[in-house]
Amino acid sequence: MRRNLSSTFNRRTFGAIAAAGVLAASLTACGANAAGGGTEAYKVGVLVGLTGSYAALGEPERKAIELYFEDVNASGGVNGKKVELVVLDSTSDEGNAVNQLRKLATQEQVHAVLGPSSSGESIALKSFAKSLKLPVISLASSSAIVSPAAEATYMFKEYTDTKLSLQAQLALAKDKGWTKIALLATNDGYGQDAVKTIEPLVKEAGVELVANEVFNATSTDVTAQLSKIASAAPDVVLVWAVNPANAIVAKSAASINFKPILFHSPGAGSPAYIDNAGAAGENTLLQGSKVLAAADVKESDPQYKVVRNLVDKYTAKYNEAPGQYSANGWDGAMLLENALKNLKSEPSGLQDTRDAIRDSLENNTKDLTAVNAIYTFTPEYHGPTGLTGLTVLAVKDGKFVVEKTY
Repeated sequence: MRRNLSSTFNRRTFGAIAAAGVLAASLTACGANAAGGGTEAYKVGVLVGLTGSYAALGEPERKAIELYFEDVNASGGVNGKKVELVVLDSTSDEGNAVNQLRKLATQEQVHAVLGPSSSGESIALKSFAKSLKLPVISLASSSAIVSPAAEATYMFKEYTDTKLSLQAQLALAKDKGWTKIALLATNDGYGQDAVKTIEPLVKEAGVELVANEVFNATSTDVTAQLSKIASAAPDVVLVWAVNPANAIVAKSAASINFKPILFHSPGAGSPAYIDNAGAAGENTLLQGSKVLAAADVKESDPQYKVVRNLVDKYTAKYNEAPGQYSANGWDGAMLLENALKNLKSEPSGLQDTRDAIRDSLENNTKDLTAVNAIYTFTPEYHGPTGLTGLTVLAVKDGKFVVEKTY
């Protein structure tokens, strides 16, 4: 079924894919054939979790990516070409993400892919991106997505590593004199990446890890784990989870009158965390995107303009404020547009275009100021490095405010 959307995107296709039971959406411009270089459009796959456990991430990512390229196309496209999006649902499942990547590569013949939403899905795609020779920009955090470099030649990622986020959390803890640290993490790929990463960083920071507990990502009560942590009397609990689990942790802590500093990972980066946690979320901390506290970002901040651009356009389009996952999608789109603008030469076909995009991502992502970070990629590492641009937020009076900027 096709219907007219706007002068920017002439067609959008919604179709049920029987074999996978997923939703596909294709935003096209001027009936362009995007099979390779020299055609009228760049064809880009958007592979995110629109259903399943990561739907809370995938939906705002999709909306931000669509909005970004709607704006790009309205301004004439990239290199005089429109950008056509093909949106597929990973269903938040690693196996299905792999199947959908194959579909995007072989049937849809896209030039590049944005997504998936989670670290587990992204890691599962790594070897397939290489064998298919299809550049993929993950919207997730684990360093394993892009390492070792020899296995990740076609994988890139826009979000800060778990290691960097933990370093930002621990640096603030040390500054505040919080020397006794606890970790509470989910049992999925996101939480377990923190579990695997934290111990050497704690030693580096000169603080002590006094408790380390795991809970099911779908739990509705975490009081048992928090009671164990409470017995260790930590100053701060680092919570590595993805919404809505973060709010459940805050409420569970309040229910047993356990009052350490709760310091969330970027997984809590959504206004929904404040809504769901209610009073239990007050005074909690979050290492997350400046977009969540846009009103606090100063004009002198190098990220001010890009943050305001996302906030203003997203709010006008969707009548809601963007969150962490909107910023993830936006930054992924920025990275891809920058790569397309800086292609070394006009590619001559589908694979030439894919390879040219891969090379441009690797060689031409230099000090790119975006919402979540300031990006520089190298052949050795296809992700953001360093703390510059990272932010710690606090919940005060029911809203996010900037606590510290690195």
